[in-house]
Amino acid sequence: MSVRYFYTTIKAIEGDRVFWCEVPQLRKSINAIAGSVADDEAVYFYLWQWLQNDPNNQLVKSHWMVFLQYRSCRVTQRVYQNVGHRIDADYETLFYYLLNLLSTAITNNPRNFYGNFQDNKTKPGFFRLILEKWTDKKLRNTLYNFLRGEYKTIGRTNLGIVSLFSANKIQKVLRASGIFNENHLLIFNCFREVKKASLRSLDKWQEEDWQQVIDRLQQLQPQVILTVEEVQAKLNQIGEIMRNHIDPPYSRFEPTNYDDNSNYFWENLSSKKPSNDLLQQQEIQEDINKLLITLEDEVKQIAYCYYHQKMTQAQIANRLGVHSSTISREITQLCKKIYQLLCAREGKDCPILLNEIKLQSRQKQEIDAYLEYFWALLVSVWREEE
Repeated sequence: MSVRYFYTTIKAIEGDRVFWCEVPQLRKSINAIAGSVADDEAVYFYLWQWLQNDPNNQLVKSHWMVFLQYRSCRVTQRVYQNVGHRIDADYETLFYYLLNLLSTAITNNPRNFYGNFQDNKTKPGFFRLILEKWTDKKLRNTLYNFLRGEYKTIGRTNLGIVSLFSANKIQKVLRASGIFNENHLLIFNCFREVKKASLRSLDKWQEEDWQQVIDRLQQLQPQVILTVEEVQAKLNQIGEIMRNHIDPPYSRFEPTNYDDNSNYFWENLSSKKPSNDLLQQQEIQEDINKLLITLEDEVKQIAYCYYHQKMTQAQIANRLGVHSSTISREITQLCKKIYQLLCAREGKDCPILLNEIKLQSRQKQEIDAYLEYFWALLVSVWREEE
């Protein structure tokens, strides 16, 4: 029953598996709604109207927050299956990224996430399906846009990648790959020429657009006779070569085969024995907790404002009456201490002095994502010190 994801939340994450548990108050609320309406479709619509009419109600916000958690899980599974071999991050890290991006997008109210959703355009009986597809698409685009900050080809088709480059760039890469011939460049130039003149975006091209590419190709080289499928295959080949040139795959990745029937929901989690990965995760949380306790009061306050209240560095600086560079320095120093801690746990070499540690942007993002996800640790430390 699909409505269960309005009353279940994340219990734990083990590698590429997410464990869920029920929230009694939310379960009771859904049972009450389900008892007064016809079916799951009606429950979805009831919750939607409730969110629109009373967006600040904590109960309905909680329903939609856990629903978005679940949709984020499904989206991350699919994205990771498609691009996991091209990014330097595991499933768990990718899931944390999306959860943090989601928390920014909703700014404490799920209604903000659905600002552009037009419920009046949904067909009767299809509200749930359309809502889920719309939600997944927005989450997927959010995650892809984030990843494209470092991986330029993520989420793009091979044809889409081809359209990004000049003939000179493609010629250079194809020559280096050892498969270059004049037909490749000719096909690309005809494709680009038609694309520039077309009023349709590439994902909406029709048979007539591709026929224009064929016609232009035969005008320039009558002896070259190719079908639409052959032209598309050549362009796809060019796109794949350009993809591997820009974002080479990571050979360490072994994809997991997910399917639509995969079920990662267990109601009786307490009876399951924690895995070594989960125990290690708990140990890391404890180590971070110990580190946070040793911080100076000002640093604790900065961390609390930055990771829990999601304030900007400028806002924190104004509140504390210091220069924004002080906030930036303290946050960076904290991340370096976390990096030292993680290196020590994994037996990796790491400089003893913080000023000798050069964090890469990806490492900094991962540490930030980790701290933001476990912001409850920061809050617990903060309250202990009050």
